[in-house]
Amino acid sequence: MQFIGNVEDIEKDILANLIYDKLSSLILDEKAVLYYQYPFYRGDIKSDFIEAKLLLVSPIYGLFFFEVDKNETFTEAIQDRVDTLYNEIASRMLKHSSLRSRRNQLKYELHSVIVGNYVHYSDGQEEYMVCKVDDISTLINENKLDSPIPQETLILIESCIDGTSTLNQKKERSNVRPLTKASILNEIQSHIANFDIVQKKIAEIDIDLPQRIRGLAGSGKTIVLAYKAARFHAQYPDKKILYTFYTKSLATTVKNLINRAFKNYSSSEPDWNMIKVCHGWGSSSSEGVYYNTCINNGYQPMTFAEARRYSDNAFAYICKELYMKDITKEYDLILIDEGQDFPSEFYRLCYKLCNTKRICWAYDDFQNIFDVEIQNEQNTFGFDSFGKPYIDFSTGGNSLQDQVLMKCYRTPRYSLIYAFALGLGIYNEKILQRLESNKQWESLGFKVEKGNSQTGDEMIISRPEENTPSYSNKEFTKDSINVKKYASIEKECCNIADEISRCIQEQGLLPTDICVICIDSNRIGDYFSNISIGLRQHGINPFNLLNAPYNNTTFFSEGRVTLSSVNKAKGNECGMVFICGIDSVFKNPNNVVMRDKLFTSMTRTKGWLHLSGCGDGMEAFLRELKEIEEKNYKLVFIQPDRAETKNIENVSRATDAAEHHIFEQIRKLRESGLKDEEIQKIINGLLFPTK
Repeated sequence: MQFIGNVEDIEKDILANLIYDKLSSLILDEKAVLYYQYPFYRGDIKSDFIEAKLLLVSPIYGLFFFEVDKNETFTEAIQDRVDTLYNEIASRMLKHSSLRSRRNQLKYELHSVIVGNYVHYSDGQEEYMVCKVDDISTLINENKLDSPIPQETLILIESCIDGTSTLNQKKERSNVRPLTKASILNEIQSHIANFDIVQKKIAEIDIDLPQRIRGLAGSGKTIVLAYKAARFHAQYPDKKILYTFYTKSLATTVKNLINRAFKNYSSSEPDWNMIKVCHGWGSSSSEGVYYNTCINNGYQPMTFAEARRYSDNAFAYICKELYMKDITKEYDLILIDEGQDFPSEFYRLCYKLCNTKRICWAYDDFQNIFDVEIQNEQNTFGFDSFGKPYIDFSTGGNSLQDQVLMKCYRTPRYSLIYAFALGLGIYNEKILQRLESNKQWESLGFKVEKGNSQTGDEMIISRPEENTPSYSNKEFTKDSINVKKYASIEKECCNIADEISRCIQEQGLLPTDICVICIDSNRIGDYFSNISIGLRQHGINPFNLLNAPYNNTTFFSEGRVTLSSVNKAKGNECGMVFICGIDSVFKNPNNVVMRDKLFTSMTRTKGWLHLSGCGDGMEAFLRELKEIEEKNYKLVFIQPDRAETKNIENVSRATDAAEHHIFEQIRKLRESGLKDEEIQKIINGLLFPTK
């Protein structure tokens, strides 16, 4: 039996703990779940708050919720409380026809049990199950189900109780023909959204301590954070919440998730005055943590251009400048999404803004795949004047402080295997990066079949099917990844536009099911210009994020296909992802920065991948793909030396920075009116000066 609740709290709750002990000795099936102080519901007024003391969902015994009454007399108050709880839980389940035997009757009875020691009885008590703690086992056995609840039904029941049945944001794809891409996405949409056991514990258990949630892209970190925000707001409507992130386009997604999650706890709308959802930086035209904090504390915010005069890492600089000043604590809960993209100075600013120790951040150990060391929370948040770290998980405050989500719900299994193999350079002439331990591989949902991750070890790494939902394994095989090589950018763009048109016209996809990510930052303008022309010829409108206003906060635009850079695609997902300019990654196959971009782009898909390029680098790319297939989609390699991989990374980053600077200067020369031949002469003169 799995327990969902704060262990420290239930240990202090004597009667609840006794009930828990009784149930633990009886309920031995591992699929059973026992919730503590859940579900809860808030009515129209702040004092109107109810929750079940304990709630059992068991495939063998059925559904029971337990209320504890210390009074000696069965009162109207306990009766109303039990009735309200029953009606709330039952109403969630009755919405689903598969959980009804009749219009208003549940297929599986929901038993309400009052654990008390009544001396005086009142009329109507006979309608309720009343027992002492010692009689709980007998009562449950007497009501044991004739046959077990099927697994799919059990998942649906749990999703009704959790509120996760509202997770899926369904798109309307009408008149869909069978066996098309649209029919597959519709089928996936119909699957029950349900938290796994680790997600349940993170989302539904409130701890008054710092907490980190680690996991791959698509493991559900954003959804879990949104649920934490909604739950906390329902429980403490007078307390202020900050939810912040790095990618601007996440704003709409996050607010929608919080709004949907909050409906599980209340019939009213969230009070957005108490929930601040904003970007990390911000400006006069869009709210942000840095900008808002400056304004609220009477300081003049710096612009990006101003900050760059003082430091190449402008954001880290302004955050440090601000947290060194006197600022007012403002929030009771701070949630940081995309934590891997923020500098430590931002964490320290957030810590200083928090009234409590409730600061929770989602961290993707592999979003930047070439920074694969586990984050050191002590160094991230810093130390006090006595040298004591502000946050230190090693002190053992609570096992929930550092949690890992191993299951990937977004990226299909084969796409993830390809992304890791290509990103790490497993089948490159030299491996570009290494993970430091078997534990790291396993925390990412992989299986180490051979090796101990020591330098020189022969490693064999596989991706178990159980760490991807079964419906995804069924629908998205290795054939869901399509690779194309073209003779020119023009032909590549023309064919991408044609393929997108086929996906919409013949396969029934919506334009918002599709996005194009250009990985070649030097030629992204040419790519998107050509693709836009091709799409319009097919009567399809593009949503080119390169041309979107600075304060744009959306990744999708209704009826249009999104064209995005890698950075702007972070945190988002699509049913079908086209990645163009692949050759730019493999022209210099040892460039880890480009490998990082490829990994991030590939993990945006929740369905199909279309990879294309047109230059010399395509041969190296195709060679690595062939090697992946020949190794039966496993990562087979000799563990490289740590110093060697770090050196490759350092050289690559320096090269990438230099190339970016040179390209910017060439762009400025072009804007000044110089032709490419004239620019070439300038470059030649600098490289080969005449005496």
